[in-house]
Amino acid sequence: MYELILILPAAALIVSIFADVLWMSYLQLAVSVLVFCAVVAIALSFNSITIFLGGFFFVDYINLVILITVSTLELFVAFYSFGYVRTEIAGGISKRKFKFYYFWKNLFVFSMMVSILSNNLGIYWTGLEATTLATALLVSFNRTKESFEATWKYVIMCSVGIAIGLFAIVMLYFTTSQIYGESLKSLSFINIMHAGSKLDKNFLMLAFILALVGFGTKVGFAPMHNWLPDAHSQGPSPVSALLSGVLLNTALLGILRFYQINGAAGIYYPRYFLIGFGFFTILVSAFSIIKQTDYKRLFAFSSMENMGIIALGFGIGGIAVIGSLLQIFFHALNKGLLFLSSGNVLAVTHERKIEKIRNLSKNFPITGLVLLFGVMGISGMPPFAMFLGEIYIMTGVFRSNIILGFLVFILLIFIFIGLFGKILKMYAGNNDNDERADELQSENTAHPFMIYVPLILLLVSSLLLFYIPSQFLNIVKSASYEFGGKIIF
Repeated sequence: MYELILILPAAALIVSIFADVLWMSYLQLAVSVLVFCAVVAIALSFNSITIFLGGFFFVDYINLVILITVSTLELFVAFYSFGYVRTEIAGGISKRKFKFYYFWKNLFVFSMMVSILSNNLGIYWTGLEATTLATALLVSFNRTKESFEATWKYVIMCSVGIAIGLFAIVMLYFTTSQIYGESLKSLSFINIMHAGSKLDKNFLMLAFILALVGFGTKVGFAPMHNWLPDAHSQGPSPVSALLSGVLLNTALLGILRFYQINGAAGIYYPRYFLIGFGFFTILVSAFSIIKQTDYKRLFAFSSMENMGIIALGFGIGGIAVIGSLLQIFFHALNKGLLFLSSGNVLAVTHERKIEKIRNLSKNFPITGLVLLFGVMGISGMPPFAMFLGEIYIMTGVFRSNIILGFLVFILLIFIFIGLFGKILKMYAGNNDNDERADELQSENTAHPFMIYVPLILLLVSSLLLFYIPSQFLNIVKSASYEFGGKIIF
């Protein structure tokens, strides 16, 4: 069962080399459904750490939360891509251009799964680097000047960041090898955790800082975030959803692993670095959102803000850890619906500028409504699931430091105003510059999957506020133990 999570995406990427893209879209649906079912089966029966494939891979409660997140969002993206490919081809894009779309997408997913499940920090790093190479070709998919520029910025900045992350792993290996010798055991996360109290605390602290800066570049922490809005806005909308919804969490997992190791060694100073980077990322994204003129870049900066909130929650500890773990999953769903629904607008209008998009309420009635409610959801407003995660995080922040709590709260208000104000103009504003705009812009030209997948995501996000499966709550509860989470259910 565990091996299927790696085997299925690997098999799909091989088949995609030879298969017709339209035929491959059917196979992709089957693969995504099977992977999702495998993850659900694991989650329903999971009760302890499970090691497989010779000890190189394992599942614990923390990576299981991210695994559930990846498989769930990827399933929705697979259905959306089914319609997206057909809509783009019907609109004049050649099938040849989509020849390797599923190859790079499956390589991306496979690389993420390798990183998430890895028990070896070297394999984790290799998988994370592979995601950069795979997504670089997806970011540049449209072959425009802007997409090539975004790709180069993405590759250069993330490669530098991951190189710093590699140095963090080398530093860690230097101290663990004094216990396990120069062997693969010295890179095993489980072995390192067992030897935590025996490791050199100075090297562990330095390794964490390097990991925070290195992997934090890929997470999108400020000030290492400059690649993120460009890459997320230039890629195809299904890819943007995966980049924002799950890739950032995969990179965050690397930081959390180093954070756990420091905790096992009795080092608690790293929490202040998480709080600092988290708050600064929220601050930068708040001012960036206010001045955005491109709606996909707008949602990219929203991803930054949410990763900052998640980091802040892990650093604060207590009840905020519960909120961060829930936020990882809820943010992926909400960000998926925003990028996928905005993809409908882009596919029909071929326009990214907020000022050029008006009257969505008439021409994109379903998509426009999903976008409007999606912004409310991503801002943590009820009745959407992210309200629950943000309430827990903010409760923890206020309990820890009331001044910090008020600062974060004010920034979140600014972010909501920036997001909602811009989307409201797109939804209800009139386009005075083009009398034929109403005739030219209609969601009826998009495939039904493109319309209803974001809508279903919105409904799921709403339902999860009122009912979260008990097994998922138990997984979150168990994962929170590693970070000092306070059990509240």
